[in-house]
Amino acid sequence: MALTIRVRGRELPVGAAAATGLRLLHPSIAAAVLRDYASLRRGIRDSRKHLDATIGWLCRAQDNAGSHGVSAGYALREGWQPPYPETTGYIIPTFYDYAQLTGREEYIARARKMADWEIRVQLPSGAVRAGFWQNDDNQPPAVFNTGQVILGFCRIFAETREDRYLAAAMRAGEWLLRVQAPDGSLRGQTHIVDSLVHTYDVRTAWSLLELSILTGEQRFTDAARLNLEWALAQQSENGWFANNSFFAGEQPYTHTIAYVMEGLFESWRLLRHPRYLAAVQKTAEKLLRLFELQRTLSGEFDSNWKTTKNYSCLTGDAQTAGVWLRLFDSGGDVRFLNGALKLNDLVKQTQALRALHPGVRGGIKGSQPINGGYTPWTYPNWAAKFFADSLIHEIRPVTAFEEKVRPRAAVPSHGRVSRG
Repeated sequence: MALTIRVRGRELPVGAAAATGLRLLHPSIAAAVLRDYASLRRGIRDSRKHLDATIGWLCRAQDNAGSHGVSAGYALREGWQPPYPETTGYIIPTFYDYAQLTGREEYIARARKMADWEIRVQLPSGAVRAGFWQNDDNQPPAVFNTGQVILGFCRIFAETREDRYLAAAMRAGEWLLRVQAPDGSLRGQTHIVDSLVHTYDVRTAWSLLELSILTGEQRFTDAARLNLEWALAQQSENGWFANNSFFAGEQPYTHTIAYVMEGLFESWRLLRHPRYLAAVQKTAEKLLRLFELQRTLSGEFDSNWKTTKNYSCLTGDAQTAGVWLRLFDSGGDVRFLNGALKLNDLVKQTQALRALHPGVRGGIKGSQPINGGYTPWTYPNWAAKFFADSLIHEIRPVTAFEEKVRPRAAVPSHGRVSRG
């Protein structure tokens, strides 16, 4: 019988426990943990340096996944995790955006490998499986995951015009139509979440709109509109969304709150329905006010925007900053730009740019501190993805802004405005 040892309530083989101990003793990991316990922040560098480091980490996550998908993240106890279909799907557009920013074709090649892998692991029904990838077609399908992979398929089809990507997106979209309820909600329950409906599925409505544009199929737009109306009905007067947590009875993370804002904003961008934008602005204004008062955002909030939690969800921070930047870009409200720059700076202060460990260097933790309530002790790939997106959104308007107020020769290629 194999020897085991009990580690934090789990029985682990002695070999696995020893490997966990060695990982935690690595100088980069030990430093990350100690910094958080001591509440120490790192210095802020230029946004392009942070962006390059983040993309570098995502490349290592892909290289260490054991496939062409992207590892779900680096866990301090277990090491690199298996590839994650959901997040690999929406990392594809991020790599295309970064390739366009840098002019480097290698990131397009990586995005293609991700998309080809997604086709290989797509379930026979057309859906995308819940959770990390296992070589098992019995893994249950997940509504949200399916929508996020559609976004990746749509982007690569738009870039390449290769029919196999659109065909895969169509199969996924057809499955979503089959699971939509008459009230517009997208219904699905897996071992990953226990609640049946989720307001953050409105980000999947966005994916159906993208699919409708590429295919000319009105039924995808109709389904998206129905879900958008259902999502709007979940919003309270104060901007908070009901049915927006992973598990029944829990408070939503800023991560899922931002998911709703992203879905509504992108749907507004495609349809120009003013109610979608108004709903985003209502929630975004509330979060901005909380951030201005507290100089940070808690990781989760109740229906009165109150919290007893003392950690930040860094994924949600990056997403919220990205939404604020979109709102600035669409409406010119400088408050959103300033808030986004400051919130991105807080995330930057948690990122190790020179760590020796490849799982730490350039990664973004689930929580600040690292043992907080959202994906503790882990550097999830989606945190890096959303931080990269936010920095890309930041670099473009900030450069344009500074070109307007300074002599052109004095403007750096990715300048900064005052943080105030």
